[in-house]
Amino acid sequence: METPQTAPEQAPRDEAIRTDAPVRKQRPVWSVPVLVVSIIAILALFVVGFTGLFANPVKSVNGDGTTTLSGTFEPYVCNSTSCDGYVSAGARSVFVVFPQHCAPPQRGANITVDGRLAPDLGSASYRAAACA
Repeated sequence: METPQTAPEQAPRDEAIRTDAPVRKQRPVWSVPVLVVSIIAILALFVVGFTGLFANPVKSVNGDGTTTLSGTFEPYVCNSTSCDGYVSAGARSVFVVFPQHCAPPQRGANITVDGRLAPDLGSASYRAAACA
């Protein structure tokens, strides 16, 4: 059996592999600072998200039996005679009923109020001792 003639433009198999090898390019100079900044941003977002998840609107329980609540107010039912709503911090919130003579806090306002636990309203419910 005869060996077939090869065309002169065809290279042997070993040479073809060597010439098709990928050429490694250098990374751009700005890629390392971008990587460092992105890692710092991800870590900062993780810390903020983690602390926000475990934040608590109940700041302290005072000696006289009142509890200090602090956070963002979200109204539930507010009318001319009374205002009920939620005080939230992070992922947690508590229900607060204000006295009838109080002006309702604005939605999204950061408030601090002292209140007494009100189990008749449900778990994590408080009656405000004074206006916010």
